[in-house]
Amino acid sequence: MILDIYVQGIKVGVLEQTDITSFTFTYLAGTHPDNAVSLLMPVRNKSWESPFLFPIFQVSLPEGSLRNALERNFSKFFERFDDMELLSVVGESLIGQVQAVPQGISPTRKTMHQSLESLLSQELKQIVSHYLGAEQKGPGVSGGFLKLLAHSPAVPQEGVSRTLPLRNWVVKLNDPNRPTIVLLEHFGMMAARKMGLPVPQTYLSADFDRLLIERFDVDATGRSLGFEDMCALTGQPARLKFNGSAERIVKTIRSYCPGELALSGCEQFYAQYLLCNTIRNGDAHLKNFGLLYGAGQPPALAPVYDMLSMSAYAPRGDNGDAMDTLALTFGGTKRWLKAADIKRFGAACGISPAQQLHYKERMTQALVDTGREVMLFQRENPQAGFGLQAARMLELWAHGMRDIDEAAAGMLFDASQSI
Repeated sequence: MILDIYVQGIKVGVLEQTDITSFTFTYLAGTHPDNAVSLLMPVRNKSWESPFLFPIFQVSLPEGSLRNALERNFSKFFERFDDMELLSVVGESLIGQVQAVPQGISPTRKTMHQSLESLLSQELKQIVSHYLGAEQKGPGVSGGFLKLLAHSPAVPQEGVSRTLPLRNWVVKLNDPNRPTIVLLEHFGMMAARKMGLPVPQTYLSADFDRLLIERFDVDATGRSLGFEDMCALTGQPARLKFNGSAERIVKTIRSYCPGELALSGCEQFYAQYLLCNTIRNGDAHLKNFGLLYGAGQPPALAPVYDMLSMSAYAPRGDNGDAMDTLALTFGGTKRWLKAADIKRFGAACGISPAQQLHYKERMTQALVDTGREVMLFQRENPQAGFGLQAARMLELWAHGMRDIDEAAAGMLFDASQSI
């Protein structure tokens, strides 16, 4: 199979698979260095070769139930349905600035417009049918649960008559086996926002079945930005997303982000990973962190785009904590970080003791405030079926807070018992 590869709407090269373990990417003559497909694959005359699909083209490949849904719809058109075939299906609409289309076909970035209101209020079955129906090409967005890429008209500004760009959304849906996962992410993202981390705009649907997250890889003018997750930046295929370390992410940030962006990126990563550990986000793997860049814009750490207490689905340990671990190692182990580990992690990120204390205090207040929001939500929406998961989520937060602030941990535990 051969695919044409575009960056910012400009054809830059050809991707070819000649065997199950033989992939080649070749830049077109005259391709501008700014239009490289990846920070790891600069423009050159010699072809790039790999025994697996290049990691940059795996950044947005759907996984899990979304991949299964696309395979059901499209496998009949291929002799086999592997990563390259999946890329040919979703490649017109990927996260970031890269597009992949069958050779000889020009990409269109089809915009199946929906109003923001319809995205939030329309019945879930209609939304799924509209974006995943057999007549549509599926979304190029990674993750193990159902997600869609959608567009809605920007809200007009008073006194402004010009046409505004579309707003672009990732629509995350509840999973049949995890019917309240959207609410877990809603409150996880709320905690990150209250902590002061950069978090895209989010909207929760009235039936709590979907969460809209504004795409951070599209700027205010509608121009796509480059995005590479830590799997791609470390040259690993997506299936190895759990084979990484926090130290490697820090090293990658420092390698690609210049000057102040490296310092601020490491600082953000410290705060973000501290929150992941505390709320028991055992799914914070290499694909949940990445770098964002554009024409004339150097790489910087991307905003928070995946934050939830995934360990709420793990078995309960004898001490009440989750029988789960961090997705990445730190200091050679994946165990939950204790006080001494957190201190060492801060030092590895270049964060002073005073800064570490500052972020711990911000996180403490954020989780206490978000805990109150969870209790209020449960009182006002008992029909949502979130009670057991809400209680477990807050209980896990309490366990995570015990090495940070005992009083706050007690408040969160009491809140979990009151739901």
